[in-house]
Amino acid sequence: MKIWYDSVSSQYCFPLSKRDIGKLKSHIPSDIWNAVLYIRFGFSSKTSQVGRLVKRGKFYNIRVNFCLKEVNGNLQSPLLFNGKQYIENVKKYGGKPSLTTRTISWEFQDAKRYAFDILLHEIGHVIYAEKGLPDSISGGYRRGFPKEEEWCDNYSTQLISKIQL
Repeated sequence: MKIWYDSVSSQYCFPLSKRDIGKLKSHIPSDIWNAVLYIRFGFSSKTSQVGRLVKRGKFYNIRVNFCLKEVNGNLQSPLLFNGKQYIENVKKYGGKPSLTTRTISWEFQDAKRYAFDILLHEIGHVIYAEKGLPDSISGGYRRGFPKEEEWCDNYSTQLISKIQL
């Protein structure tokens, strides 16, 4: 698996390092880990997706659309959209969204846990597809179905709690 980070200016940073991601390896089945070709960290304000999964042949590519910017000594990320579930998830991990400034204020450790949540949710989609869970195509990939989204949310939350990230 390859891990890479888009180039950003010095006032921006990504909360997860390659070392952080390495901590996950022993908690994810090896066949799933090996099915992920790459994890890419970047940011685009042109989408409301915080994570994205694309299947190419028998491999998956994951993109985490989240980075932090230092503003007057505080860490912020852009508010991608004001959807209820998105805002609740941000708050669940300690983010403080402002609809007025369209930013989210973060403590670094909270942002790191949120980034883990995004990544593990996407890995959950890989597991869901590869294990042929309900409403998935065995060995295939379908996304956006309520059962699958709920399963991936639960998978991420439980693994973060178990690993104590």
